[in-house]
Amino acid sequence: MFQADSVSITVLVENWVDMLLPDQGLPGVDDHCVTRYGLLEHFDRRLLSPQAENGISLLVKARQGRHETTILFDVGLTGSVLAHNLRVFGVDPETVDYVVISHGHPDHFGGIHEFLSLRETSVPVATHADAELPRIGLMQDGRATSVYNADFTAERMTQSGGVVVQSAMPLDLGLGCYTTGEIPRLNDFEDKTPLFQPGSPGSYYIDRQGQRQPDRVMDEQALVIDVKGEGLVVLTGCAHAGVINTLTQARAVAGNRPIRAVIGGFHFGFPSTPHENVDLTATAFQELEVRSIMPMHCSGLRAHANFSTNFPDAYIQPAVGTTVHFGSAPA
Repeated sequence: MFQADSVSITVLVENWVDMLLPDQGLPGVDDHCVTRYGLLEHFDRRLLSPQAENGISLLVKARQGRHETTILFDVGLTGSVLAHNLRVFGVDPETVDYVVISHGHPDHFGGIHEFLSLRETSVPVATHADAELPRIGLMQDGRATSVYNADFTAERMTQSGGVVVQSAMPLDLGLGCYTTGEIPRLNDFEDKTPLFQPGSPGSYYIDRQGQRQPDRVMDEQALVIDVKGEGLVVLTGCAHAGVINTLTQARAVAGNRPIRAVIGGFHFGFPSTPHENVDLTATAFQELEVRSIMPMHCSGLRAHANFSTNFPDAYIQPAVGTTVHFGSAPA
């Protein structure tokens, strides 16, 4: 199987901006492998300051020899923040070779049409067919949202300039980069679905027979980069399937390699996620010898407190403008 010589991941959209975070090295690496858009950049009046929102978007650059591929993993909530931050960090939207959408929730696909409008050429958009099934939320007091993914359809994305690739199976994007496809729910503590009572509060989707069903987000996928001499770098959108289930699927797709890093949303901040899942996941990280951990977006305060305390050498605090690099130094 092909491997990347190196990969860099830049946070374009995330829940917070923090201009005081320093650059930092990674365990066993001498140079600074975590760089920040920091105090000097924020205070330089010639530069734009980045923006944050409740969403996630990661720019992935994988290199192998003189070849490079660029992947945009998720596109944030609104599109306006993504467009602004692309300008801040000098990213040309035309350089993106693939867009991968983790799942059909607005904080992950919301910026897709604005991003596509920034390009003159079409670009493949990898997603799952079930991501466009109509979704609604039902509140405790009986209020319901409208269908919140009505614009996230293959037809609409094609009109906007996307080349939609819908697959439940893993996709090989080249240079050691893969989507996981659907993530099996195997772990005994993750993805425990409460007993379903029709009409109870929660997230729902409308199936192809027009029936309302509890939404387990089975369309979710992650992105995996196999880095030579390092292991697997795994990016999660929200980890509705569970972080450990996601890592298991990453290994099934890319090979039984060490987990170099896990970066993205871990879903521990969601009210219905059992609090003990943070500790159980931390134990699993230790068993898997995960070397770098960057919880983002929906991960919640408990996750940051736990991992920063129990994995001080592995924990990376996220912020818009953070770039993490793994593998040989880019030319």
